Amino acid sequence: MSENATIRVDSSSIVSPLKKNEVYNKYLDELEKLRKDGENKIIALADENKDARLNKQMAKEDKQALFEKNKALKAEAVKIKNENKEQVKEIYTKAIKEYAAEWKEYYAQVCETEKQIMLAAKEEYRQDLAEITAEYKEKVANIKARKGELSPEDYKRDLKDAKIVFQSKKENVKNKKVDTISKAKDRRYDAYLEKYTFQSKCRNNHHSIDEFFEYKGRSYVYNFDTKNFLLKNGLYIVILIIFIIFIIVSEGSLITWNSILGILGQSSYKVFYSLGVAGLILLAGTDLSIGRLTGVGATLAAIFCGDLIVNDALFGITIDPTGFSVGGKIALGIFASVLVCVIFTSIAGFFSAKFKMHPFITTLSTQLVSYGLFMMMFGSYPGFDMNRDLKNSIRGDSNVNLIIFAIIAIAIVWFIWNKTKFGKNMYAVGGNAEAASVSGISVFWTTMFVFIMAGVLYGFGGFFTAAAGSSNNPNTGFGTELDAIAACVVGGISFSGGIGKISGAVVGTIIFSGMTYCLANIGVDTNITFIFKGLIIMAAVCLDSLKYLKKK
Repeated sequence: MSENATIRVDSSSIVSPLKKNEVYNKYLDELEKLRKDGENKIIALADENKDARLNKQMAKEDKQALFEKNKALKAEAVKIKNENKEQVKEIYTKAIKEYAAEWKEYYAQVCETEKQIMLAAKEEYRQDLAEITAEYKEKVANIKARKGELSPEDYKRDLKDAKIVFQSKKENVKNKKVDTISKAKDRRYDAYLEKYTFQSKCRNNHHSIDEFFEYKGRSYVYNFDTKNFLLKNGLYIVILIIFIIFIIVSEGSLITWNSILGILGQSSYKVFYSLGVAGLILLAGTDLSIGRLTGVGATLAAIFCGDLIVNDALFGITIDPTGFSVGGKIALGIFASVLVCVIFTSIAGFFSAKFKMHPFITTLSTQLVSYGLFMMMFGSYPGFDMNRDLKNSIRGDSNVNLIIFAIIAIAIVWFIWNKTKFGKNMYAVGGNAEAASVSGISVFWTTMFVFIMAGVLYGFGGFFTAAAGSSNNPNTGFGTELDAIAACVVGGISFSGGIGKISGAVVGTIIFSGMTYCLANIGVDTNITFIFKGLIIMAAVCLDSLKYLKKK
């Protein structure tokens, strides 16, 4: 086979500025001496105070004494820092400027050399592949020429062996090419990192905005992998193409401000259900009761925020909201909707957490019970509606208020998932419940709180659904559970558990709401929406399974 590509083009003779010019290291030494008793001392004292605060075994009096001592030391360090500030700035500005000029020439040499190495590797691969292909064809021809001399079993075996050897050699030369190209990219990226690291040392781990974004961009390009990108984003690309087609068909009417508000308005109350079920999917579960709890929440919200005196047919309870103020009606509507939804999700959560029943079964049970119960209570009424003025004030112009409420909910749930101990426990239990239990996490209470949080979100979702709609009854929200679950799956929240982000649930909700809105806008039968949703769900779950299998 042909000679190795790295021998033909050698990059070892290119020496970096830091290795061939000692002046840069002298600059760093000078900066270190100037910062030692100033900037670096302040950082060290802050770290010492932080460790003391987290040290539960340290006495309170000792902590206080340490803080007082460090306060005095910090004041002295700040003084030294201010005295050396101008000198430090002068040195690192000079160092970065001088280094940048020399590094630019060095980096250009590295890029050109590594480019030649990659081209040589590709050419070598083509030559090697042609050589082993010719060798394989010649071997197959020889085997076929001896076909009459061989038994059928030996003939098939020899052909199979020849193919296996060919595939093995083919894989070897391909791996050699990939390895050579990968090392060339590594050397090029390392050359860039040398500059970034030098700048970081000069500025004491601080960077300008342009340096930061340059680093992010180069790192993204360096780590970019086409297969992984398509695996993670292929579905979004297809959906984006579908939306572009919708926009073209609608002659641009879908990209107006009113259309955008319309899509966001429809998404605003639906996102509460997606956020709720996202937590259950994160625990490798699901929730089939969302649709019925939507009807329950919306019915109660409409009753308490309406102008009718309602008589419950099952328990004989009379609900009279007419005597309450606007604020009282809203408070009662939210409270009733949230309370009842939390009761049903807590029941499902208890049986899932205590008896290890799958949420599919427990939520199916609460779905049937809640629907039957509320149909018996209010099924004789055709529907309930909120007070018109109250409803308009809740929604705002073009549903702007609903969008604001949704953003607040997204921010709160994001904070819970990412910034609290409970959120970390959710990911741990979803990833591996047994390992989480061994590490001291209460799987029971984590599961219960996830169900309770889902109930709170469903309750608020029911309230805003009532505000967004015109007539509400226990049948309101039919199919909501499928939309919410589908939104989470499309958004990358994995059914395998422990994987997912809040942003995924939000994006998935907007995608499905946007699809419904677009199809209605261009005059397509809305039933086609079910076809699109089904195909998208199947594709999303398929991609999720591929990611899971690849990880295994």
